[in-house]
Amino acid sequence: MTKILQDAMPHSPIRLLCTDFDGTLFDHLSQPCIPKPLLEAIQRLQQRGCLWMVNTGRDKSYLLESLLPHCADVYPDYLGTVERELFHWNGHEYRQDAEWNRSVQTIHDDLFKTHETLITKVGQWIRTNFSAQVYEDPFSPVCLIASSQEEAEIIHEGVARITAEVDQLAWVRNDVYARFAHVSIHKGSVMREVARKHAIGPHAMVAAGDHFNDLPMLDRRYAEHLIVPSNSMPEVIEKARREGGYVANSQAGQGLLEGLTQLGMLEAAMKDPNS
Repeated sequence: MTKILQDAMPHSPIRLLCTDFDGTLFDHLSQPCIPKPLLEAIQRLQQRGCLWMVNTGRDKSYLLESLLPHCADVYPDYLGTVERELFHWNGHEYRQDAEWNRSVQTIHDDLFKTHETLITKVGQWIRTNFSAQVYEDPFSPVCLIASSQEEAEIIHEGVARITAEVDQLAWVRNDVYARFAHVSIHKGSVMREVARKHAIGPHAMVAAGDHFNDLPMLDRRYAEHLIVPSNSMPEVIEKARREGGYVANSQAGQGLLEGLTQLGMLEAAMKDPNS
């Protein structure tokens, strides 16, 4: 598309669309995993100046492994990964935001060093009392894969009790997975950093998610327009309703498309520029 044609098109009413990946954009049980009409709608929004960000708990390589075969060459402008890192699309590949990523790495290194004894205690407590898998990765000294949602809930409550006196330490849960993080670094703060770079206010932002780790970005202080699909966790649906967000009747990507449509975000994007 030429710049002249793009400039002639109506501008999008939103400037930043921030979506979770699994369960919000992508559904591995559906075919296609990302609805084609949704990708077409996002592409039209991008052509009218809206940035698209995928904000996920996956690391970059794991995200791209699922995203690239299914995105139909519609690429997010930004990736937020492991609820903290930031990458931008340069037209050929995703390059890290070195300044931001160094900053959040330093914050987490200091946090984990300061509370090493307590974090070790948490890992030992889980190993002793549960069948869950506990391991260390580059992002957290204690990571969890629970054997069930019920076990994850019990562990989550226990970790909250053990770490109650440490305000800066967050236990970030997503389904049966969890990891430690700094309480101020989450999907909401990563999304806010993208908005800061482009001078985008909450009134021009949409955030969409379905699970526990999406709760921080489903906040009208960050994005005034909120969408949650019907498959969202009850806590997510409750918060969306409390914040005045849109709770879709459809699941995952279909629910996201429904929300964008019902909120009127696609009206300008769907107009024929030649009409």
